[in-house]
Amino acid sequence: MATKPLSLAVIGANSTSGETLLEVLGATSQSFSTFFPLALEDEGEMVEFRGQDFPILALDEFNWQVPDLVVFCGEDTAAAAQYATIAAESGAAVVDLSGGADAPLAEADARLKKGGVARLPHQVTTILLPVLKALAKAAPFSGLTVTAMLSVSQDGKAAIDELSEQTRALFAQSEVQSHVYPKRMAFNLHPVAGAVDEYGASVEEQRIIGEVASIFTDVPMSLTCARVPMFFGHGISLNVRFAEDISLNTLKAALSDAEGVYFLEAQGSAGLATPQDVIGGDKVWVSRVRASGQGVSMWLAGDNTRLGAMAVLRLLGAAA
Repeated sequence: MATKPLSLAVIGANSTSGETLLEVLGATSQSFSTFFPLALEDEGEMVEFRGQDFPILALDEFNWQVPDLVVFCGEDTAAAAQYATIAAESGAAVVDLSGGADAPLAEADARLKKGGVARLPHQVTTILLPVLKALAKAAPFSGLTVTAMLSVSQDGKAAIDELSEQTRALFAQSEVQSHVYPKRMAFNLHPVAGAVDEYGASVEEQRIIGEVASIFTDVPMSLTCARVPMFFGHGISLNVRFAEDISLNTLKAALSDAEGVYFLEAQGSAGLATPQDVIGGDKVWVSRVRASGQGVSMWLAGDNTRLGAMAVLRLLGAAA
């Protein structure tokens, strides 16, 4: 499929994840015959792709018979929920980065196919999985505890703008406005984003737990997703309980050989992986690995928008 020029449609092309996707696809050798940037609402915006400016088009007026490849980006899952099946039934290969499509999670070796929908995992799942798969080769798990500290880019441009405006307002000692988040985000931390159910879990947390459970069945997982005042890049505290004692050397060997993982082992500040370090990178960085008996703790960092875009690129490569 990817050996010939493709007609490409990107829904949410003006979102944070959409812009990163266009940057990644624009740098490849893949040829695109036509490009359609789409959104639920046409607000007269323009997006750039391979040095050209394109106007955002309205979804409800689009001819789904045209594109070969349709990618749903953005933080609003409504577009994928409404149009992913329509696009696939019209003959396109569909990739959902938003999580809104009613489709099973794409397998690690998934291939693009016309009339099919490949739903890619949440950004937190994307960061966790290569590390968990590497660790699982060392010994079986008995439990996972995860605290994901997510940058506001997870919630889109409006969240980025709000953090920026609040930061400026605080330094100017002027009134701080909050619209995206219920409380001030600048110089603050939110222990949840969105509504929670009767048990205190958010939709986002339930989605990630379900995605991890589809790979690691029967492994209990506790997860908290918090929003922190960073623009891009996610940090994750991962605690794994193994079914047997495991040595630190065994863990380090597993991480050093893991695909898609950069194991940072150094003394002092050089050995600390921060979200700032990973921006623009294609791997999950791992540092602060500690082991005691059956337990291991470590710190992960990844570029949330870049890793999703690279997953789309791998699907294209698999189809070549």
